[in-house]
Amino acid sequence: MTAQQPDEVVFGGHRFAVTAVDGVGLFDPAGYGLEPRPLGTHCYRGYICRYTVTEGRTVLEDLRLGADDEPPRLDGVRPRRDDDHLEWCYEGLDLPAAFTGRLLIGRGDPDDRPYLNMGFWPAWMYQEVHELTVRDGAVLAAVDCSSELAAVRANHAETATRPAPGEPTRDWISRTFSLSYSYSRPGRS
Repeated sequence: MTAQQPDEVVFGGHRFAVTAVDGVGLFDPAGYGLEPRPLGTHCYRGYICRYTVTEGRTVLEDLRLGADDEPPRLDGVRPRRDDDHLEWCYEGLDLPAAFTGRLLIGRGDPDDRPYLNMGFWPAWMYQEVHELTVRDGAVLAAVDCSSELAAVRANHAETATRPAPGEPTRDWISRTFSLSYSYSRPGRS
């Protein structure tokens, strides 16, 4: 098992990793007839999205997809084969994201971040963290949670990078591969 490549959101001119999702409506390959294969051990689900928040709207801008054969056009964009990474790349998409819910997004490497090379990094492992509240792709609110999650990092750094006492390793692994709020932002849901 290894760390997974997260989706990204370009927000305020910066790239952030998606660390938790509570809602519905993000890009789903099955909705477009796509059946991605893993991109490698860094992306078992087979695709990576980059969303952009522009003028308060969320759109899917780029998509990396694992597929043996050329997938169909999306939003009129033909994918480009990236032979170095054995993936297909859709660039310059402008697909509105019909997402409704909350996203935790994080960026930056704090000095006190513990080592975790498993699943997705939780929000508290990033220096700067924001919670976006979104309805039908429109960002209604953006709250800076960086200070709160720095305190979580200080309190959870030693215990969150391995199974809790008595916790089965399989359950811990499953938790690290989730994008749940309870994993990414302990104590808040």
